[in-house]
Amino acid sequence: MSRWKFLPIILLAPFALQACPPGTVPQQGTGWQGCAPVPGTGASAPPRSEHQDIWMDRWGAIVVDTSPRGSIGFTSATDMKNKAQAEKAALKSCRKKGGAKCEVVIAYYNQCAVLIWGDRTISTSGAPSEAQAKQRGIDKCTRADDTNCELVYSGCSLPQHVR
Repeated sequence: MSRWKFLPIILLAPFALQACPPGTVPQQGTGWQGCAPVPGTGASAPPRSEHQDIWMDRWGAIVVDTSPRGSIGFTSATDMKNKAQAEKAALKSCRKKGGAKCEVVIAYYNQCAVLIWGDRTISTSGAPSEAQAKQRGIDKCTRADDTNCELVYSGCSLPQHVR
């Protein structure tokens, strides 16, 4: 029994030698010792960065004149601050050029978009790059059993680094 008398002292010895990491203070009570966050700092608060990147979304829209005469074909707007602004700018451009029935066929942000015309359909697609958007648009057109699918427009509205 005498050999068990010293066991609590041996088990607590590593804590007695332990130094608290930065941002914490020693805490102890009867039979225990540990480290706790400095009051008011929070244990899980990440260190503040001096410089955080800030990016602003950028929107684009493609509008098609779907009237039977379809005199203007399509218009677009890129690098707008929001969806409504992109759609409004593209619709205004369409009407200004004489479009009779201007319709938004795609609104997109922080990516690239394409307009693909086939013999019977119009396809749109968005993707992180123009090449990916074009491939997706062509695939969409051919899956619709259309022929002569070709790229007629591509544009990008990528996020803008502001800080």
